[in-house]
Amino acid sequence: MIKIFYTTHEISKFCNVYPTTVINWVKEGLLPAYTTPGGHRRIKKDDILNLMRKNNMPIPEELTKGDNNRVLVIDDDPKILSMIKLILSQEEFEVAAADSGFQAGLLTSRWMPDLILLDFLMPEIDGFEMSRRLKADEKTKDIPIIAVTVLKDAEEIQRMFSAGIADYISKPFKSEELINKIKKHLLVE
Repeated sequence: MIKIFYTTHEISKFCNVYPTTVINWVKEGLLPAYTTPGGHRRIKKDDILNLMRKNNMPIPEELTKGDNNRVLVIDDDPKILSMIKLILSQEEFEVAAADSGFQAGLLTSRWMPDLILLDFLMPEIDGFEMSRRLKADEKTKDIPIIAVTVLKDAEEIQRMFSAGIADYISKPFKSEELINKIKKHLLVE
């Protein structure tokens, strides 16, 4: 999901400065922020971008990626990949596809999708292992995973949830059902 607010620590990484420097920018009025009930500062993405542009600072890709939500589709069936890519591109999602766990791992770390659609019955690295790896990684643990699978047994579904999925959809599925589940987890209207 596209982030709207960032912490002082996240901004310090973007700007290659100490978090105390970002706090000082807020105190000096150079960077508008609000304070949570717990005393932590949150800064709007637009305010960060304004400060960085005003001071000719390099802007990281994470702050400039488009407003379209990024969805990574992982399935070893080329027909399923093509069909889902077509459905999602008509809804104006940014879509990338991977046909193996290895390719999915590379794409996830480089492209940082907002949501992953994951087939659970794949050769090499199956969806259970892929999901566990994504949830164990600090960079990818918060990316919602929706299982897109032929698995329908209650025990298999429970195993998928135990592996870290946020939701699942059974194959075959209707386009509207897929879109609704994606929007639900991306909090998109």
